Amino acid sequence: MKKTIIVAIGAFMIWAVFANIDIYSAARKLPTTPAEVLKYANEDVHKLYGIEKYFPENSKMGPYRKDLLTKRIAKNDTRYYEIVYGKSHGTALDGGMLEYAGYTVNGEHVPTENVPWFAGWSGTQIQNFKLYPKPWDNGFIIKKYGISKNDFNQMKITNNTNFTKYLPDGTFEQLIIKGMNIKYGGEHTYKEFMYRNQNATLAGEKVYANGTTPKQGGRWIDYVHVLQPPTYFSWGYGTVYINHNDSSNITYLDIPIAPMVLLEQDYDLQAAFDTLPLQAQAGEKVEVKIRVHSTFPEQTQAHYKWDIIQASTDEAIPAAGSKLKFTGHAVKAEGELVIPKNGEQLLVASFIMPDSEVRVKFNVNSEGKTPKEKVITNNVLDSSPIAVKLLKPQPLTYNVLTRQVKFPIYGGAELVAQLTKPRGTWVGNATGELNVLNGTMDLFRDYKVLNNKAVNEPGTRISRQPIVSATIDRKDFGDDPQNGKWLNVENPYTPKVREGSVDFRGAVQRTYEYELKNCNKDKCTTRTVTETAHADFPQGTDRKLYEMYFYHGRENVPDPVVEKKIEKNNNTSLAKKLLWRTEPYPFDVIRWMYHMDVNNKAYQAVAVDGQYERSFTQQGAGEVTWSTESSQAKEYQVARTAAKEGQASKTFYDKAVFATDRELQQFNYPVKSGYYFNPAGSYSFNVKTVVYKPVKDDTEDHKELVQKVIDSFRYESDLIYINNKKIAVNLSNEELSKQGGGFARKRGVLTAEKPKGVNGEVLLAVLDRSVDSSRYSKQVVELKHSQNTGGETHDHWKKVMEGYSQSSTAGSNSSFEYKEFVKDGQPMYEITEQTKVTIVINPKNSYLYTHANMGDGEYLIRVSIGDVDLSKSKLAYNVLQPLRGITALDGMKVTVKGSMYDDLFN
Repeated sequence: MKKTIIVAIGAFMIWAVFANIDIYSAARKLPTTPAEVLKYANEDVHKLYGIEKYFPENSKMGPYRKDLLTKRIAKNDTRYYEIVYGKSHGTALDGGMLEYAGYTVNGEHVPTENVPWFAGWSGTQIQNFKLYPKPWDNGFIIKKYGISKNDFNQMKITNNTNFTKYLPDGTFEQLIIKGMNIKYGGEHTYKEFMYRNQNATLAGEKVYANGTTPKQGGRWIDYVHVLQPPTYFSWGYGTVYINHNDSSNITYLDIPIAPMVLLEQDYDLQAAFDTLPLQAQAGEKVEVKIRVHSTFPEQTQAHYKWDIIQASTDEAIPAAGSKLKFTGHAVKAEGELVIPKNGEQLLVASFIMPDSEVRVKFNVNSEGKTPKEKVITNNVLDSSPIAVKLLKPQPLTYNVLTRQVKFPIYGGAELVAQLTKPRGTWVGNATGELNVLNGTMDLFRDYKVLNNKAVNEPGTRISRQPIVSATIDRKDFGDDPQNGKWLNVENPYTPKVREGSVDFRGAVQRTYEYELKNCNKDKCTTRTVTETAHADFPQGTDRKLYEMYFYHGRENVPDPVVEKKIEKNNNTSLAKKLLWRTEPYPFDVIRWMYHMDVNNKAYQAVAVDGQYERSFTQQGAGEVTWSTESSQAKEYQVARTAAKEGQASKTFYDKAVFATDRELQQFNYPVKSGYYFNPAGSYSFNVKTVVYKPVKDDTEDHKELVQKVIDSFRYESDLIYINNKKIAVNLSNEELSKQGGGFARKRGVLTAEKPKGVNGEVLLAVLDRSVDSSRYSKQVVELKHSQNTGGETHDHWKKVMEGYSQSSTAGSNSSFEYKEFVKDGQPMYEITEQTKVTIVINPKNSYLYTHANMGDGEYLIRVSIGDVDLSKSKLAYNVLQPLRGITALDGMKVTVKGSMYDDLFN
């Protein structure tokens, strides 16, 4: 058995009392004599295995070696205590070391402490050896090594709670694995066991992989022949036998069996959130996943409980209303959970998010009693205050261009990475970083992470509380009014919602060192081992919702309410008022939109062009008022009075010769044919217009209306005149046909268009601004406007823009934050013009003689105003009905009796 590999574990019986475990010393003092060592060992074996006085003072191989125990006690080395019988024996090694320190109580060889692998090593790790199962039943092994089956081989104890509380499966399997990890695993390399530099090229190779079991299948207890059982604080050991495909070449390897207290510290149930949404919207399905991991060596059953609480009521959410459901490896809110050995189970709770925060609590084996655990802090989970928060959209209203946002990650709670090391001392700083990543780069613009410096610091608890700063831009919702790209939605009350996400994850690391002691022969060496501890920050995703509202005005603003009519539009009224809608003038508008800071306060206003061009139009007005400056009666009053009084002097008859005959005085205006009768009269009208124009010039509206009214004037007479050519003509100098002894009547008409009459004389004169500039006046008033919110804007503007009560669109401002302003540089003027026109009949008082053969009778002189047809105008008042004239502005009836010849002959 010395030919291939021999590994020493130090002693048949190794009593482990660790500095950080005071259970042993609290129950009984550390042994100070070999006799106390023997006594304590016997007490433990009896308690665990029911065997009394397992270690006698003397065995068939001799008394127990007090000398070895005395040396151990004297060195104050509390880790190992050896109970060995007989004497050192076996192969002599370098330095006077013998292969064995003695025998077990049953007479089996005990390797000397720190005996090297003097036969060398092939490089095959221990778990990969080809081993003999149940060696105690193998004849070759029994014959070669003299072993015999005992009660500790494949032992299974289920009826002793002193045993099963540490080893629930009732076997040594986990103690063997633990012992292998400590003695051969981790950083242990072949160099520690090498003898005379045999196979030196393998010096740096590890001899065992932590936690592994035999590669060929089965468990260690199926191969380990137990030579000495472990106790609470003492090591046991056994051997495995290696198959080299030759029954004559069977070698063995000593296997350490750890004390139970080491397992008691390690067995643990751990609950952790596998998936925990930090936020959710009301009505959204939420799924929380929890993993429960077990380090117990056998299948374990533990009590678990979910508590899913609605924060607003502090009561469990209703199962039916929230569609609460439990799935995974447990389908109830509370019960027993079966966890496989060294395995884990996944539990899932799903529910519909209510309208308030939800707190998720979970526990498994909360008291740490079934199964027994020392550490139970990792058995309880509570999502508060981190999750599950109610995810409410943050509104960005109609006039917001951008909004700066700033929010803490992980609900503002610390994100902690906790570094731990199994032993040794820390070297240098912890390093690493917490990555806070923009999950929606097309939403979170100007993305920055604050309060999150890279990790380079001493300490083991590394915490960060990062804050994200970003900008939400309207353009990322498909709306870019600043660049003329307006998003028009069917319902402006319904926003467009986008979700932003920030992913966070990270890790830290820190180097630590510890001393690894290696004893060979009577000499011990120490080397420094450097390792790195790692720890993760919590990872997850923070979600944010933003809702953007859209409204960019209506296509058409209601026209201002105006009147379209002519007041007192009849044939007798001297004054008429025209009302119409002025012609429209397009103009551009702006609205104000804002860049908002993190407090939702505007820090920059932007004038944004309106989507629609607006049209300025208002109430247009005109007034036409006629008056008689000098009537017919007035013009002929002097002559008529003189005739009535019988005056003969020509000076009294400046315009007409009225008959002085007494019998003719019964007529208002008696005349005899052949005398002169000069047309006369003076008539005025005033035209006033109020219109709105983007320029200050005189308006066509006024000019045209004045001209049309001038053109409507008529002076009519059917008196028969004789012109210079001795031709009988009417007032218009039109030749009259003979009729009987006289002439046929034909009314003569004077107008502004045809002002000439008898003999081509100008018998109608128009006195207007062309004659006298004072007859025209104009008042121009600019309608003020400002595109600044605090500026002054005339009500007339407000009547044609959206967002004002004056245009009946104030709701656009109150509901959608939409109000239009006139863009700068677009003037509009209220122009009030007045013109006085006087029409004078026969301005030179030309003498016009009536024809001597004009027949007796009544002749009419009439002054009238004709209708004005506005429909053919190109101006805005063309929608009005005809402007009615005045049937009889003035006039008189002339009675002809006799002729001038009567006076001549008389």
